[in-house]
Amino acid sequence: MPDPGVLAVLYGGPSAEHEVSCVSARRITATALQAGFAVKVIGLTHDKVWVDAGGVLRQVDDLEALPSPDDLARADPALVLSHLGAGLPSDAVAFPVLHGPYGEDGVLQGHLETLGVPYVGAGVLASAVCMDKGIAKSVLRDHGLPVAAWRLVSRSSWSMDAMEEAVEALRLPIFVKPANLGSSIGVAKASSPAALGDAVLSAFEFDDHVILEEYVAGRELELALMGNEEARVTRAGEILASREFYDYDDKYVLGLAETVAPTDLKDTQLAKAQQLVAAAYQALRVEGLARIDVFLREDDEIVINEVNTMPGFTPISMFPMLWEAEGVPFSAVVEELVLLARARHVRRRSLRTHRVL
Repeated sequence: MPDPGVLAVLYGGPSAEHEVSCVSARRITATALQAGFAVKVIGLTHDKVWVDAGGVLRQVDDLEALPSPDDLARADPALVLSHLGAGLPSDAVAFPVLHGPYGEDGVLQGHLETLGVPYVGAGVLASAVCMDKGIAKSVLRDHGLPVAAWRLVSRSSWSMDAMEEAVEALRLPIFVKPANLGSSIGVAKASSPAALGDAVLSAFEFDDHVILEEYVAGRELELALMGNEEARVTRAGEILASREFYDYDDKYVLGLAETVAPTDLKDTQLAKAQQLVAAAYQALRVEGLARIDVFLREDDEIVINEVNTMPGFTPISMFPMLWEAEGVPFSAVVEELVLLARARHVRRRSLRTHRVL
């Protein structure tokens, strides 16, 4: 087997999903080492400081711990890097497993493009668009793809009139979500105007824009995709929440929610779901990977909920579970994602950036 090279795992970040990123990064690092990669681990603190989490690791035994980048920076200031490029080996492929703003929204992807470093996952545009739920819904709607009815409000536009209009158009209960965040952080289900007002104000603690979305009754399904110009799609997994909806505590704290991968669907239901998520992947110009969440209504209609361009890789995360259910172990997933990153990097480097005189 040829040397797979160096994988630079980037993790942490300033978003509210910092801790989830740390868990994902540890699993990716251990799996990549087992697959034969040499791994360089670089963390980003909440204050946006890059930290060298250790030398180049070559075997799992070298991975003693992967603490929060904040803890590393406090314990040994000498680990702080002047900039990301100073810590990246010249032949590395980056795996930016930072969830949420700054890591999943195109900011880091643009930085890696500037450095000329191949990286796993969607490019700048797709990352930014998919991170913003309002923009993503607009793109999907304009491509004729089904999404739940919604309203987008900003701090300056939120008012009693805006709330009354949303209640009349969407009907209670209404889901409230920060436009740019994941892991169900800041998400609430409001069943009264007073609760809606409180939920929106709470969501503004995480973002300047907030989504108000109609309640969709139905089964909550998730499908995983891998590919660049064309993507392979798994069968669907299903979330069985233990609470009113699948919130952060249900995902990561309580451990009571159930995930079924794959779940039992009729052939026609699965085919429709796969068709729609593949179309969403292309409409949003996603490359590398995604986990796309949909609702299956009682009338068999499917509604696209969210497109996640850097899904979690924790032990309970659906993306790796879905591929394992298809007979693709996590080590093979990591290897394929690196190959896709290299292929896109080569393709983009071949594009002309200026007119030849």
